[in-house]
Amino acid sequence: MYEGRHYINGEFSETDKDFSSLNPATDMEVGFFPVAQHDVVHEAVDAARCQFPNWRKMSRVNRADYFDKLAQLLKRDHERLVDAISLETGKNKNESHAEVIEALHMCQVAVASGRQSFGEVIASELSSKDAYVVRKPKGVVAVISPWNFPLAIGSFWCTAPAIVEGNCVVHKPSEYTPMVAQIAAELYHEAGFPPGVYNLIHGMGGTGKELVQDNHVDCILFTGSAAVGQEIRQHCATTWHKTCSCEMGSKSAVITFKDGNLSLAVDVSVASAFKLSGQRCVSSGRLIVQRDVFEEFKNRFLKKVENVKTGNVFEEENVLYGPIINSKQLKRVEYFNQLVRLDDDAKVLVDGGRLDRDGQFMSPFVYEVEWADKEYLKTEVFGPHVALIPFDTVDDAIRIYNDTDYGLALGVVTESFRTMRKCRDECNTGMLYLNGGSIAAESHLPFGGIKKSGNGWKSAVGTYKAVTEEIAVTTNYEEGALTWAQGMK
Repeated sequence: MYEGRHYINGEFSETDKDFSSLNPATDMEVGFFPVAQHDVVHEAVDAARCQFPNWRKMSRVNRADYFDKLAQLLKRDHERLVDAISLETGKNKNESHAEVIEALHMCQVAVASGRQSFGEVIASELSSKDAYVVRKPKGVVAVISPWNFPLAIGSFWCTAPAIVEGNCVVHKPSEYTPMVAQIAAELYHEAGFPPGVYNLIHGMGGTGKELVQDNHVDCILFTGSAAVGQEIRQHCATTWHKTCSCEMGSKSAVITFKDGNLSLAVDVSVASAFKLSGQRCVSSGRLIVQRDVFEEFKNRFLKKVENVKTGNVFEEENVLYGPIINSKQLKRVEYFNQLVRLDDDAKVLVDGGRLDRDGQFMSPFVYEVEWADKEYLKTEVFGPHVALIPFDTVDDAIRIYNDTDYGLALGVVTESFRTMRKCRDECNTGMLYLNGGSIAAESHLPFGGIKKSGNGWKSAVGTYKAVTEEIAVTTNYEEGALTWAQGMK
């Protein structure tokens, strides 16, 4: 059993254990963890606040060098991290392996950024002046991260850019996957980061709320539900200094056009719909297919679904996806499955549901339906729940994709460069994958969405902008005089 501890000001604290982390494939406990109350949250924020003046003054190159050490530790502990991720999330080993690589890539981006420009030179309107823009750290950054990518998102996508830019971090991971986050904290400690630069506190939603509302937090990086993200945005709006970057839910999709490669379309659709049992923020709960090829796509897709295997990745081979994270989420997926079953407008093609075995396992649920204003078509389900939706024209496809409150990711399969461009320009999405699915994120690209999927700031490499202030600087070189811009006298 893993013994959870807070990590504050360079030390792991011994404290009472208040909750357990479960393996969703077996419902067995894998570790016990403490809940950070108000005084512990304040202690972590205070540690970050006290270290901030020293950390920001350190050479950017030297700050980045710490991540070079951390990258080597990630390589050394690769297999240990893969097992930990699969144990707490239920992911298959292939997906856990990819997450460790994703974390490593973000670490390497952090190393490289230390020797790259962190501003830009801009021509002044006047020849007697120079002008440039520099980025300055905001201060104490609170990171509240999700369970589905416990290593990549919280410990690296959000944290690494914040720290390289000169901020200090307090990280509150999901209560469903605290063990992975703490293993990452152990690696930060071993890499030798100064005390207070990176801090980790465990807890439930109340701990996250305490962290968000601490007056000495300057920036909040959040990944999770739209409802919680909106609460964070509203709180920041009541302050004069806090900003936030919120990456939230989605109703992502893959659009397949009649001129697209159907084999490719089916493969990317299966992956986009079912990897991590549909529990990615970018999972495609909607497969939007041109009517001319709808029946052929459907038949090929259903044949692939017949071979989709779910199971315990530590006991079974060839598992595409593992369990739902917990019983609460499983009941939510069952609720949406039942909505479809009761709707005469929908035709159930694969009637999946909870499996009669230990753990939180569900088989795929697939149905076909014409696009309409229905709860199950417009709400994020977060499970192996997939709609096949026919369309007639490019404009129809774009209308259907845009007709939700979300706008995170979209895959488009077509051979027409004109169709690609039209989808690029008119689909309200934060990320577009042409001739791909909806789950092709890379650490050196900004990750995030629009509408209820995000608030304009991105994660991954986009985090650099979220955790800094851009400062415009001009220098006047005239001797004893100043010429004004815009012709002002």
